[in-house]
Amino acid sequence: MTNPEQNGQQERALETGELYQDAEGRRTGDPRAGAAHADSEADRNAEHLARGEVGPGVPEQ
Repeated sequence: MTNPEQNGQQERALETGELYQDAEGRRTGDPRAGAAHADSEADRNAEHLARGEVGPGVPEQ
């Protein structure tokens, strides 16, 4: 568990681009890993849209 000071440091790192976080909460300091996470997330989103899902597993009516 992190303390408030660590949380503040991590939030500043996210704002300055020293730390990357995807929508699933994965964090990394490596830009390549951050880009890979974003790409895999984009692929999953495209698959959901292709099936007609517009939200978290909810098909469009």
